[in-house]
Amino acid sequence: MDVKTIILGLLMNESMTGYELKKAFSISFTFFSGLSYGSIYPALKKMEKEGLISMTLEIQDGSPNRKVYTITDKGRDFFLSSLQEPATIEPKRDSFLMHLFFFAHLSQSERIQKVRLHLESVGKIRSALEAVGREVEEHADFYQLLCYRFGLRFCRDLERNVEDILRELEQNSYKSHSQLDPTE
Repeated sequence: MDVKTIILGLLMNESMTGYELKKAFSISFTFFSGLSYGSIYPALKKMEKEGLISMTLEIQDGSPNRKVYTITDKGRDFFLSSLQEPATIEPKRDSFLMHLFFFAHLSQSERIQKVRLHLESVGKIRSALEAVGREVEEHADFYQLLCYRFGLRFCRDLERNVEDILRELEQNSYKSHSQLDPTE
């Protein structure tokens, strides 16, 4: 799903400001979409030109004016037709795995340091997901809740996998690339 489809999906239930879209996006999609919420505002402008959404400017006293976005009938049709398309598994580029593949070229201390740093990053993502759990539980529909729980399980599994790698590295002193025997 691209950023356009995600925005339309968020607007299916209610009109939202750019800020509200960013907040919903960061809670819902940053973990598994690979899209940044920095792409929201350019997408909103393009979608408005395409007639998929409309924008209403709300004038406020003492505060900045609010741009409120609403999905149009054309946008609703576009979104619903996109849900009919088969979901595909997109290859994930994981820089940690790319580094791990070449760990034989690093010292043991460098390997362990890189894995610990990655484990820390994964732990922060898991913590961030857990931190929004109450809000998700209170506001998400059934399917959004399933998605959140899937993401949380995925993150916990990833954390366990990285912990396993760290444990194996700490227990074994792996050979460098030049020491590897191709017959092993």
